[in-house]
Amino acid sequence: MNSTAAEPLNPDDPALDKNLLANKEDEEEETSNPMLWWTIGYLFLFIFRPYETLIPMLGIIHFERIYMICLLVALFRWPEKRYIPHRINYVLLAFFGVLCFSYFIAYIPDKAEDIIWEYFKLLVLYFVIIMSVRNEKEFWKLLLAFIVIMGLYIGKSEWEFFIGGRHVYRMGIKRLIGIDDTNGSPNSFAATIVYSLPFAWAMWKTAEIPRIRIGLFCYLVMALVGVALTGSRGGMLSVLFFFLLIWLRMKKKMIGLVLMVLIISVTWVFMGEKLQERFQTIYDDKINASATESAQGRIEGLLRGVELFKLRPFFGWGAGNFPYATYEIGVTDGMQSHNMYGQVMGELGAAGSISVLAIIAVLFLTRREVLSLYATADDNDEEDEGKEESARKDNLLALTAVACTDTVVLLLFQGIFGHNLYRYNWILISAFLVLTSYFAWRREDIESAPHPD
Repeated sequence: MNSTAAEPLNPDDPALDKNLLANKEDEEEETSNPMLWWTIGYLFLFIFRPYETLIPMLGIIHFERIYMICLLVALFRWPEKRYIPHRINYVLLAFFGVLCFSYFIAYIPDKAEDIIWEYFKLLVLYFVIIMSVRNEKEFWKLLLAFIVIMGLYIGKSEWEFFIGGRHVYRMGIKRLIGIDDTNGSPNSFAATIVYSLPFAWAMWKTAEIPRIRIGLFCYLVMALVGVALTGSRGGMLSVLFFFLLIWLRMKKKMIGLVLMVLIISVTWVFMGEKLQERFQTIYDDKINASATESAQGRIEGLLRGVELFKLRPFFGWGAGNFPYATYEIGVTDGMQSHNMYGQVMGELGAAGSISVLAIIAVLFLTRREVLSLYATADDNDEEDEGKEESARKDNLLALTAVACTDTVVLLLFQGIFGHNLYRYNWILISAFLVLTSYFAWRREDIESAPHPD
């Protein structure tokens, strides 16, 4: 490999022109990228987590940590790594700074330390991803690998449910659980599935190989079955909300409406009487008292967060301290918030709330910039929705940017039902958007395209 290919690309270099950029991309596509496969391997370990239940010995030796250390060493020695300066980097680091500060004022510092350590590992994964993917072709492989890993994760969990009888019995029904312990509870597992749907949809719309489109269709079916079997009301509502987001962007809305009604009807019949009763408790509180109490607990979590915020409005009670800090307001049940908004107010106060809002704003701003790169000149004065419609429908970058912010909307929607503030999906969305922005910019004229930073 020559020296030009080994040097990291610097978008700020005025000497860099389109021909040099095109030559570099051609050289990158002709060479394999071992770091991409290393990163995909860690993504498998992180999502599937075979070391938690399938192969406990791997958990005893902390195989995932050994793997990441080797990955970091390999990345450090890899000559083609490059850092992408982007505003998303800074807001994530700012949020991490709020987490670190919360340790010093935490109600129980050890609980905050656990959250800080886990989030630090997520940040490491974030920078590994953006430093390892060199071009759009590799980005496509990364997205496809993410869906394949999710397919293995969901498929193995459903296999254990149907064949092995692995489940939990709650709220009067058998409920599907994930193959792991960390995100394997019914509600958390359903959320994990839901957050993958926008990316599966984007891949399906851009895939040109028939067998990949068939595989993605099968994945969507398997995902819907998985959410239904978890018995998660928040998960099912989120699926319906996702359908609504897709439908609002459709040109042929009547056809889309018919398809949605058909999918929902088939899913409803498939669920059976017990699961149907479970989801009917969303609007009928007389069916199951426990389900009604569970729903009210989400509202209670928000109210508790507000009370904790009043006592410490600036920096909160420390990351991961919600169940313990509620003792200060006379609540001793040790329950989590089950509400992201109560969680961020109670644990991180105004500082955390502002940093989360900054992350959300920057993610949506990045999406808008990516779509603007694919908008026609006639659309310059149109609304953001018009730009989205004028974006190339077969372009993975534009659709991935939309998928990222759709997932943010789903996270915010599910935040009503769960405390998902520290979920890894925020980090994956951020990494995907940085790469989307970077490659979209690289497609444009270097002198005229806006820099993503």
